[in-house]
Amino acid sequence: MKNVTQFFSILMLSFLSIATIQAQDLSVDEILANYFENIGGEEAWKKIESMTMTGNSSAQGMTMPITIKTMAPAYFKMEMDFQGKSFVQAFDGESAWMINPFMGGTEPTKMDEEQSKQFKKQKFQDEFIDYKEKGHQVELSGMEEVDGTETYKVKMTKKDGDVVFYFFDTENFVPIMVRAFVDSGPAKGQSSETFMSDYQEVDGLMVAHTTEQKVGGTTMFSMTAEQINFNSKDLDASEFSFPGEDKSEEKN
Repeated sequence: MKNVTQFFSILMLSFLSIATIQAQDLSVDEILANYFENIGGEEAWKKIESMTMTGNSSAQGMTMPITIKTMAPAYFKMEMDFQGKSFVQAFDGESAWMINPFMGGTEPTKMDEEQSKQFKKQKFQDEFIDYKEKGHQVELSGMEEVDGTETYKVKMTKKDGDVVFYFFDTENFVPIMVRAFVDSGPAKGQSSETFMSDYQEVDGLMVAHTTEQKVGGTTMFSMTAEQINFNSKDLDASEFSFPGEDKSEEKN
């Protein structure tokens, strides 16, 4: 009986090993092809120039309404309602600014160069779109389990040298976690992990409606989207400008 048990144990391990090898037989470009096919198509995503997301966020034990607006190439604005006051972080394409009622601030203030640098790294367009033309390198770094889900671990080395790991669900080929590393501030050197779930269709495109960010294993922020709109006609660069400045006028 002992020999029979050992036989079946070895047989099971063999099948698991074969399954893992077969999974890793996919090239990184095949994984990305499946990814784009499942989220609506690479060409369709290239046509998206802006996105507005509204919902609820949770941070520091508080739940707050939130609106996030993003626009190509790298505009960003996040507004959270905090007891009738607005917490704002924004990037106008060149510099970042904020309003922080958590620190007693009620007036907009510009962030320093180091803080603005972090916003400059974030691009609106999916970094996997035309990644070779952007100067990025992408490779498959094996398999890894994320919260009980088997994933393809894809390593992206960006043109600027930053390294980011994307974890693609092996069934649906969508990223369920992104791991980067904090390169400034008190958390410098720690891993920053963003978890994505609840993918839903919006205008034919699949978008994660729930995100959670952890730094060093501690949840710092989470958000659930209730509504997502693409290519809003009333959104332009002035929306992201520091109050009293209009970057859109400077560029025209």
